[in-house]
Amino acid sequence: MKRRFFSHKVALLSILSALNVSTSATEVVWSKHLIHLHNAGFAYLVDPQTDQVTATFETVKGGGLGTTTPNAQKLYIGGAAENQNEVVILDIEKPQLIKKLKTGNRPKHPLASPDGKWVGINHWGLDNGKLRVTFIDTSNDSIAKNIDLEVSNPTPKGVTSMHNAWSLDSKLFFTLDRVDNELVVINVETWQVKNIKVDSEPHYAVPSPDGKELWLIVEGNAESKPSIVVYDLTTPNFPVLAKMEMPLIGEEVVEAHHGNFTQDGKHFFALNRGPSKDARGREVAIFNSKNKQLVHRLTSASNGIGHTYNSPDGKYAVVTNYGNNVISIIEVATQHIVKDLKIGNGRMGHIAFTPDSKYGYISNEKDGVLYKLDMEKLTVIKTIVTSGQNGAGQILNVWTNVFEELPR
Repeated sequence: MKRRFFSHKVALLSILSALNVSTSATEVVWSKHLIHLHNAGFAYLVDPQTDQVTATFETVKGGGLGTTTPNAQKLYIGGAAENQNEVVILDIEKPQLIKKLKTGNRPKHPLASPDGKWVGINHWGLDNGKLRVTFIDTSNDSIAKNIDLEVSNPTPKGVTSMHNAWSLDSKLFFTLDRVDNELVVINVETWQVKNIKVDSEPHYAVPSPDGKELWLIVEGNAESKPSIVVYDLTTPNFPVLAKMEMPLIGEEVVEAHHGNFTQDGKHFFALNRGPSKDARGREVAIFNSKNKQLVHRLTSASNGIGHTYNSPDGKYAVVTNYGNNVISIIEVATQHIVKDLKIGNGRMGHIAFTPDSKYGYISNEKDGVLYKLDMEKLTVIKTIVTSGQNGAGQILNVWTNVFEELPR
């Protein structure tokens, strides 16, 4: 049976209605499967009742990130490796391959809209010197629109984009231009595009839980500190409401990565990873989401930290990374690290939780396995072999707008 997520739903709808924010998102359904993606070109379905792999799919090279639809029927995986151009679409209920769809140069991170009508995809490479954003119509899994964005350099060094997000009403798609350091806002009703300049490479955009703001993580560089820029989504030109810099106390390397709101929406966690070739950052900066003030900071035993994944009950935020094989578990109420766990042989990339928050399944990039974490005892209780090879990626079992936050 599918698991339906109703927690605080009535209260949330009342709040959004009072704020005049559309609530057209469909009901979010938890899949009966855990889906483990692998960059070597495979996806594994795991039954959390038995902790056994029940199906294996050949996908696409670089297929380490994807999205489910809100109804948990389908999965879209981007092939971000060099020389790849396909998005793989799976029916995860039957389960079976639906199709492989060519979208452009190195599709990075497909993301389904809250209403389930669209999948927006950015690309790590350029197409004919332009930065492509593709929209797939989920009703027939065909390309509904390609938007090719002009950039100043047709042969840039490094990747050209990063991650995406949707407004809660599914009208605005947020993506990133790292060639010209711009936040890109696309209105899917009119296909109008707005480009907003930022100080350095933008990395991660997060809509606020009330739908009124967009919080953008900007990586920082030699001239500017890593920062969080907050935009007002209730005003057509999206003016800046605030800009907060990370404190960066005792950090040897600097580069902001991801950030997310706690499940209660009261705080925002921003993480300093450090550059990809020197991932030693350890700082978690915690901001009050209402007044935009820094309220606390942490230094984790995990390094090269990238993500703080929320447990469904909002009790914990689990820090995963690009540096070592340690996860740090933050108790959200006290804003302190309650446990550091050394797990496996490679870096700790992603985690997915059971809907009741009893267990977490963590991927180790080098091992190619899932480690089952008891969230009450905060100990690893089982190892589940998927690929058993280097390159393990994201774990999914529910639709998320940004993949460290869960449905509220």
